[in-house]
Amino acid sequence: MASIGGFYWGFSGLLAWGIADYLARASSRRIGSVSTTLLTQLIGLALPLAFVAFEAATGRLSVDVPGLILWAPLTGAALGFGYLVYYTGLARGAVTVVSSAASAWLAITVLIAVALFGESVGAGQLALMAGVLLGILLLSAGPLTGSEVSSGLPWGLATMLSIGVAMALFDHATAAAGPMLAVLVVRAISAIPPSAFALARRMPIRRPQDSNGWALLAAIGVVDAAGYVGYNLGVASAPVSLVAPIAAAHPLVTIALAVGINRERPRITQWAGASLIIAATITLSVFAS
Repeated sequence: MASIGGFYWGFSGLLAWGIADYLARASSRRIGSVSTTLLTQLIGLALPLAFVAFEAATGRLSVDVPGLILWAPLTGAALGFGYLVYYTGLARGAVTVVSSAASAWLAITVLIAVALFGESVGAGQLALMAGVLLGILLLSAGPLTGSEVSSGLPWGLATMLSIGVAMALFDHATAAAGPMLAVLVVRAISAIPPSAFALARRMPIRRPQDSNGWALLAAIGVVDAAGYVGYNLGVASAPVSLVAPIAAAHPLVTIALAVGINRERPRITQWAGASLIIAATITLSVFAS
């Protein structure tokens, strides 16, 4: 029964993250990636806040305050920057390319775990990370067929690095505060990078001009947060080796929506690169677990 629950929670994370990423493209094109990142991060606090309030009311909240103070700011800063560059890439480039490249964050997480936290890496993991690298090279084939839109690969790679760092540190924040409080605190801190960027560039935070725009923002914030909640509930009830490979496939949903609705037409080499990255990432998540 635990495996069934883990499957459903992992699949909920896959759907939530995939849909949220696709919706973020539309919002970023409407009000800009900086405003979308900041407002969705703030809106997304509502869901984990409800869980934390319940845990506090039932006496289930346990916090290692020094550990949380150490890891949460670093995690939140990397996560906020990652979302900022990701949403910028989705707005300016091809969803197929940007989302696929960004999904390789797990390879960065594994490398950091090895380099900084003393974890070991086997030949199989190295081979899969080489597969990710090859996939990235295939993604760099150029603009989409019949389109003047750039691939957006640099934005995807920047996202890969930033989210990879954030997820490598997220485990330590979770160990200090539990899954729900860690999500709440880290996501609250992740609103700081887009705020600082807007202040530095003297950019106004643009708000939607109609109810549809606000509904879009609310959907992104809540659905993206639901992905984190679903993933954390999944790993709490089933092995990470079951949940992580399912959730890691969330770019498949984003790409399917972009191809089906926006009519993106990647080149054959880009299709091959996207497929290779996603397959290697899903397999790597099993090794990493």
